[in-house]
Amino acid sequence: MKKFLLAAGLCAAVFTAGAQNPFAYGISATLPENNQFTEGYAEALPISYTLNAAATKVTINFYKDGATTPAKQVELTDTSLLTAGQHTTDVAVADLKSGAYTWSVTATGAAITAPVEMTNHIQFWSPYGIAIDNDPQSAHFGRVLCGESQATAPATYFSQQHGGIGLFEFDPQLNFVARYDGGLTMAAFKYPGGTQSQAFHVKKIRISKDGRVFVGMLDCVNNPIYELDPNDLSKWTPIFQGTQDDTTGIVADASGNMVAAPSAAFDVVGSGADLKIVNLGSKYGQSYSFSNYSCNEYALGVNTAWATPITASTMVTPFDGQYTISAQSVSLAYDQDGNGIWYAQYRGAPTDAQPAIKHVSRGADGTWTEDYSDITTVVRGGGVAYNKDYTLLAIPKANNKLGIYKVAAGTAASGAAKKAAALANPTLTEVYTISTTNLRGFNDIAFDYAGNVYACDNGKETLVEIQLPRDNNDCEVAARSAYNFNVTVSTGVDDVTAAKTVSSVRYYNVSGQESSEPFKGLNIVVTNYTDGSQSSTKVVK
Repeated sequence: MKKFLLAAGLCAAVFTAGAQNPFAYGISATLPENNQFTEGYAEALPISYTLNAAATKVTINFYKDGATTPAKQVELTDTSLLTAGQHTTDVAVADLKSGAYTWSVTATGAAITAPVEMTNHIQFWSPYGIAIDNDPQSAHFGRVLCGESQATAPATYFSQQHGGIGLFEFDPQLNFVARYDGGLTMAAFKYPGGTQSQAFHVKKIRISKDGRVFVGMLDCVNNPIYELDPNDLSKWTPIFQGTQDDTTGIVADASGNMVAAPSAAFDVVGSGADLKIVNLGSKYGQSYSFSNYSCNEYALGVNTAWATPITASTMVTPFDGQYTISAQSVSLAYDQDGNGIWYAQYRGAPTDAQPAIKHVSRGADGTWTEDYSDITTVVRGGGVAYNKDYTLLAIPKANNKLGIYKVAAGTAASGAAKKAAALANPTLTEVYTISTTNLRGFNDIAFDYAGNVYACDNGKETLVEIQLPRDNNDCEVAARSAYNFNVTVSTGVDDVTAAKTVSSVRYYNVSGQESSEPFKGLNIVVTNYTDGSQSSTKVVK
C-alpha cells in the first residue's frame, strides 16, 4: 500500500481559536452524606465540570422527580467559568423543594454558520478506526479513541513518538492521554504469506451506547474482535471463542464450523441485553477478492464471549460474499433501531458488482434486503457514520470531500410495509459538503456529543476535527447518576422521637445565640417535647 509522507509539523499544530461547539464533560459534585439535602438548609452544591471549548453561557439545570422541565436553572455569570478547561463552583440549592433530583450542565456556544476545520492535525501511519464515547453515564464520556493499524512509520509521526501501532486515547480537547496495545503481538508479526505492510492490527473501533469498547482486527493472527475494559484500556478480551487458523484468521469450533473471520469492518448497536455486533469478516485478511467475505450479526447482549458458529440466520445476506473487493477501505453503520445497516467502500469507479454505498433493511421475517444503492458517488476512504442521535449521516464523496446528509425513511411503498426496519427505503438529503486538503479520504468517521466530526485518513495519515453548524447552540449533558441527590423535609425529630409531640424548636448559632428561626450557616436545633424530653441536631442553612 502506497504511503504519502507529510511534514513533521502537522503533529505539533496548535488548536485553533476559532468558534467551536462546546459541551461539558467530567461533571461531578460534592454531595452530603447519603446524598441527602434538607429542604431550606442546604447552602450550596459544589460542582465541577470541564468544557471542551469556550462557551458563551453555562447553565446548571435541576430536575425533580423525573420531570423533563427543570425545577430550577442557574446561569453561571462569571466569565471565568466559560473558558475551555476545568471549572469548580458552588450552586445555590436552598430553594429546592423535597424530592429526588437529577441535574445537568448546558453549554451554549457561539453560532457557527459553516463547517470549520480545526488546525490540530494528529499524524498516524495507518489510521483506519475512530470512536467517541457519547454516553453521559460513562466515567469516560467524551474520550476519543483512534487506532493505528500498521507498523513501520517515520519517526516524525505522532504515533511513532508514542509507541507505534495500537490504540490511542485523547480527551475531548484532543489532548493525548495514553496508548494501549493489550499486550498483543504487533510490531513483529507479519501477515500470513505476505509482508508486514499487509497486516492490519487495530482496524475499526466502536463504543456501544452504554460505554463498552470494542476493537476489530484484520491481521489473521489475533482475534477478530476484542472487548476492552473501559476503565483500563490495556486489558483486551477476545470475543470469539474457538481455534484460530493462523493462515485464514478464521475462528472455528471443534467441528471446524466458522465462528468469525478477521474483521474488515464491524459496528455495534443497542445496549445491555439488546447489544448486537455486525461483523464483515474477511477470510485471509487484507486481500482483494469477492469470495473472501462473510457478514454476520452476533446478538452478544451482556455476554463477553461468543462460541456459536454462524448460520443462515446470522448472515446479513446482501453483504455476505459479494460487493466488497478490498478489506482495506470499507465500513458499516447500524441504523438506530438495529434493523438497517449502511455499507460504504472506496471505489474509484463504483458499479453494481462493486458499489460505493448500499443500505439493507431487515424484514419482519428476519430477512435482509437491499433497499438503497449508489453506484455514482466515489467514496474515497470508505467511511460511514451516524451522529449520536441518528439525524445526520456522514459519507465521503470523491477526493478531499465529506458529505453530511439528513436521513429519512423512503416514501416509496415498494416493500416498505413488509419491513421491520424503521428506516426502510431511505432517502438522503445533503446538508453540507466539507472540503479539506488535510484529508484525501475518510477511512473512518465519528461524531462527538456536540455534533462535531472527527475523521481519519490513511492516505494523508491524519486525524482531524471539524465543527459543524447546529440548529441549536445549546448542548446539555446530564450528570452521572452517582451525583443524583434527594431533598428531604426536616422536622428536627429523629427516628427515636418520631412518635412524640413537639412543644417547641429553638435554633442556636456557633456563638450560642438563640432564635426561633434558623441562622445563616451552622445551627444547633434543639427540639423540646411535651413529655419533657429533648433532642438536638445540626443543620446548615
